[in-house]
Amino acid sequence: MVTHMSITQHNSIRPGSVDQARWDQRYREGRQPGQGEISAWVQAQGLYLAGGMALDVACGVGRHSLWLAGLGYEVDAVDISLVGLQKLAEGAEGRGYADVIHLIHADLSYWRPDNEHYDLILVTRFLDRSLWPALLAALKPEGLLCYRSFHVDMLKLRPDFSSEHLLQPGELFDAFIGLKTLAYEERRWHAGQQAYGDCTSSILVRKI
Repeated sequence: MVTHMSITQHNSIRPGSVDQARWDQRYREGRQPGQGEISAWVQAQGLYLAGGMALDVACGVGRHSLWLAGLGYEVDAVDISLVGLQKLAEGAEGRGYADVIHLIHADLSYWRPDNEHYDLILVTRFLDRSLWPALLAALKPEGLLCYRSFHVDMLKLRPDFSSEHLLQPGELFDAFIGLKTLAYEERRWHAGQQAYGDCTSSILVRKI
């Protein structure tokens, strides 16, 4: 499918990026985080989501961007994978969301959002602690941050998983202690379980 959506190219993207090549290949093969589904925990936070301007961090092929657009948000979707963004463009045009989803091709190790620009920032299955201060600064007063990612129990299922990209138990709650916590969940892995979702920490906070 040929799309007409433009993709904003940020100067953080470097030719020959290993990270971009890895994720581009993953999305070419049709592999999607969470099998392309919105987690039940994230969906449950919909009662707090009232529309406005949203940022989908490390959006991939955009399952959350499309979901947020359906809830009435205008969405900035940022990712290092050009293939992922192109697939998101196809989905956005197919659902009639091309005018409300804005695609940003950037390396999140360097790209930073504008201050006090977003009513909602959503991050799932992505962890870069150095980005946290910029995300908080990018929220408008009363803005929401919804964050869900894996913690170290994942090593019991995937010993090869990079430990630097895994939360410590309780870390997510402690990291945003200065904000108003609206919802929090930490699922712990137990012997016999096989679901990655049992190795997650999730939080929804409001900037005050």
